[in-house]
Amino acid sequence: MKKINAEMWDEVQYIFRNYYDGMIHCAVVYHGSVDEDLMRKAIRKVVDKVDVLHSSFVPNPVRPYWRVNEDYSDDEMLEVIRGVISYDKMESILTDRVDYRGKMQFKATMIMHEDRAVLCLVINHICLDGRDFIALVKKIVETYRGLCDDPDFEPQVKNGSRSASQIYRDLPDDLRKKALGLYRNVSRTKIANKFPFDGANSYDIPHIIRAQLPAEKLSALKARGKADGYTVNDIYLAAYFTAIKGACGLAPSEQAEVTSMLDMRRYLKDNATEGFTNLTSYMPCKLTQGIGSDFADTLSRVKAALAPHKSDPLLGMAGLPLMKFGLSFPFAIGSLLVKIGYSNPLFTMSNMGVIDKADIDLPHAEAADAFFTGTIKYKPYIQIASTTFNGAATFTICEKCSLQEKKRVRAFLDDFVATLADYADGKI
Repeated sequence: MKKINAEMWDEVQYIFRNYYDGMIHCAVVYHGSVDEDLMRKAIRKVVDKVDVLHSSFVPNPVRPYWRVNEDYSDDEMLEVIRGVISYDKMESILTDRVDYRGKMQFKATMIMHEDRAVLCLVINHICLDGRDFIALVKKIVETYRGLCDDPDFEPQVKNGSRSASQIYRDLPDDLRKKALGLYRNVSRTKIANKFPFDGANSYDIPHIIRAQLPAEKLSALKARGKADGYTVNDIYLAAYFTAIKGACGLAPSEQAEVTSMLDMRRYLKDNATEGFTNLTSYMPCKLTQGIGSDFADTLSRVKAALAPHKSDPLLGMAGLPLMKFGLSFPFAIGSLLVKIGYSNPLFTMSNMGVIDKADIDLPHAEAADAFFTGTIKYKPYIQIASTTFNGAATFTICEKCSLQEKKRVRAFLDDFVATLADYADGKI
């Protein structure tokens, strides 16, 4: 039986499974003809080469590992559902979890109706993060294209090291030594503003709430931000704080915090991991003097709060050695140490990246829409995830909550996007 060592972020994702469902999701909408047999074959050719996707996670109390499975069939690669395509149907598919104990760590489903198809993918976050999820989908599309030209096409798929220690590989010696000694807990905070949920109840179900900023608005937002001296992330965070102020009824002087997820591939010369994996960290943005009186004030405070982070040559490195140290103990003990030492942020933002339309178009089907999401959070935790496709930004909040609470989350996300649009239009 082949085994793969569980890496640090594999273990962390497993430890915090009680904060979220542990899945990441994507949907690609196609207009045109998609060959389901060819898609099934393309997925299999990629999955065959990525051991962790056809493995079972074993949370051994001493040292967790992956047990690699080889007894899977073509049918398990893709399920096809025929019928009218709707967002409700997509949401139902995307909110279905994958069992970490199962032999496959993903679920691929395609809804087909006339000249349209939607490819839905759900993957266990223990396996990989958002950036590698996008890379995986691109590889599946690349393989589909290759198979159109050559039935024997074999894709080149990375299946090397999944270790988080890769982030130190290309650092200069002095920075590497400093990074390895950053035993600081940067997750601790005294700011405890929470979204106004009602608390857990039997009516809670998973939802994927989605809103979009059109391409022309995003282009205008970027242009104005550049002229004003702000990054897109600055503007997103300022809009996030504005939405928090409204949803939580905060006074301008009240403190608030949003934590941004960081892709640590920034420290790799090729910006790519050796194998499909998680390589993330976080950057807290704390407005300790309050959110401010208006959007311009909030934006200025966000920029000031982020300035020390942006000038840090080891941004995101702090805390990782401490987490690794905690997990060096037998897993049953290490899990407790990590839970004690780590505070899960109440509000997070994840920019999962840009999806190039040319990378996911199929030979006889055009990609009309695509988005990726983060995990489905459990109350009171909340996250806005973004992806950009064809110039437009899609924002999602994935939350397990009641239908009544979903309306509040929808209003919160709509307020966030409306603020971005107002900034793009020069109204604020």
